[in-house]
Amino acid sequence: MPGSEKVRSVLRALDLLRAAAEAPGGRRLGELAEATGLGKTTAHNLVHTLCARGFLVKDTAGRFVPGVAIQELARLGRHHAVLGEAARQMRRLGQVAPAAVITFSELTPAAIFCRLRLSPDRPGEVQRPLDRLFAPYASVTAVCLQATALNAADFERQFPFEEHGAGRWLSPEAFLEAKAEARRRGMSVQRRAGHLAVAFAVPENFAVGFSLDNPPDAFFDQVQEAVADFRAALAAVSTGAEPSAADREPELEETP
Repeated sequence: MPGSEKVRSVLRALDLLRAAAEAPGGRRLGELAEATGLGKTTAHNLVHTLCARGFLVKDTAGRFVPGVAIQELARLGRHHAVLGEAARQMRRLGQVAPAAVITFSELTPAAIFCRLRLSPDRPGEVQRPLDRLFAPYASVTAVCLQATALNAADFERQFPFEEHGAGRWLSPEAFLEAKAEARRRGMSVQRRAGHLAVAFAVPENFAVGFSLDNPPDAFFDQVQEAVADFRAALAAVSTGAEPSAADREPELEETP
């Protein structure tokens, strides 16, 4: 059938990847060729190509082991799944707190990105901002993420307190105290003149934030319960568990 032919070189390259991954400590070139039934020249050319793209790497003992490119692909897949589930869960948060601006943010070593946003002026629409960032040290989202995210130390090396936080805090000790409180509670809170801003930590490098005026008395109890469900749903995605049929919704289109 035209168009259905398998590409032999791709199959061979995948076989080499599997052979390297299956052996504890990797395999030398000759061992890879033997394990896959390939000639040494063919194996050499394919291994050299896989190394050039980071899918294999040669260690100091001359063995080939899986490279970082495989981990990056897996991480991208998980990241897409996490964002998809977060978007579904944010709609539910919007029902619990319809008057709030709700954000789902991620801390990376380079920036704090607002990945998703839900606001009262566009009810029910989960926006995917392309250029919205949170400044280091400045907001409850930043404090929460810098206190709880697994890669927070890498982030703060890029954005040291002396350059980016000193103008916002009375002292380094004050910021460290705020981080310790956020780490202990799993959230950061700020109240000013009837306005409430709160950000809840979501493993591993995420936070979900709420911003609203004059919150009702039951707001915290309702939102904390909803955030617990949010965390559980994302944990299920991260571990590969299938969402229930009720949780499945169509993919969202990006909204600038």
